[in-house]
Amino acid sequence: MNQHLKTAFKYITSIGLTLLFLYFAFRGTDFAGVWQILAGANYWWALSLLPMLLISHMLRAWRWEYLLRPIKRDLKYRNLFSATIVGYMLNNLFSRLGEIARPYAIGKLEGISRSAALGTIIVERIFDMLSFMIVVALIPVVYSGPLTQVFPWLEETGIWISIVTLMALAMFTFLMMRRDIVVRILEFITRHLSPKNAKLVHHITHSFLDGFLFLKEPKNYFMIAFLSVLVWVFYIIMQFLPFYAFDMTEKYPLDLGTAMVVQAISSIGFILPTPGGTGSYHYFVIQTLTRLYGVSDDVARSYATVTHAIGFIGTTLLGFYFFFKDKLHLGDMKKRELIQEPSTGGIGIET
Repeated sequence: MNQHLKTAFKYITSIGLTLLFLYFAFRGTDFAGVWQILAGANYWWALSLLPMLLISHMLRAWRWEYLLRPIKRDLKYRNLFSATIVGYMLNNLFSRLGEIARPYAIGKLEGISRSAALGTIIVERIFDMLSFMIVVALIPVVYSGPLTQVFPWLEETGIWISIVTLMALAMFTFLMMRRDIVVRILEFITRHLSPKNAKLVHHITHSFLDGFLFLKEPKNYFMIAFLSVLVWVFYIIMQFLPFYAFDMTEKYPLDLGTAMVVQAISSIGFILPTPGGTGSYHYFVIQTLTRLYGVSDDVARSYATVTHAIGFIGTTLLGFYFFFKDKLHLGDMKKRELIQEPSTGGIGIET
């Protein structure tokens, strides 16, 4: 399958999943009832999620600086935030494209290796998965209802995600520490390639592993962990405040614990390859609110629609601003990287 077919298949699959989840989320909806709820909502409370979302993105950019610090010191925070928000904007429009956009953007703005920056993105995703599993494990502390009956797959899925995530972290850590083994593996893999292509593979691989060099700086572990916790705290607050937009705290037993459960389960919607969690976020939020907390279908659908729309539009507009402000180009994201001088701890790639 050539690259164009792979790309087409990926986007068709993403669109298909989005439509499927939207169908299951909104089938049988009384749209007149939902419209009445939306018309009577307090949008000041709904819009209060925007500053929480902005702060969470800012914290992510700050955490990213600690991961990139071994590759380049004194990174400009403004550039880190720009690359972060552009990545989320593109994830909203094209599923997973933001994972390519962020290394490209920070590479262009700060002149560092795209491959190394991509390595730090993988590290971030590992942290996100570990944080997700910790929050899922804490659900029984704040919820004692029929969680496993409603979501029977959640516990087993969590176990497998934890195993795969920890194995990936262990593997990349080992390879980052033992570059001599990496060299021998690469020499075996590239023995039939031309010298130029073999050299490129070596450079890209070592530069990617540079993304895990933060492990050699234990002094930064606390801040990375602390910022990871803060990101989730603001995510939970972001889910909680819009409860007031629909008077949900008065009509139903909803509190910060509820917001944590909603955030944890709805995060699965963003793990799936749908653009910006469209459809999948709606489905998991609606299922959580209606089946775990007895919220009416129309109120749950209104809440899911409004919270997703505000976050989606806010992030996308801000991302567009930085995208054009920094003169980034989608076409440049897939250009081949050129070889440059070795970077700290490995071999760098010019972007």
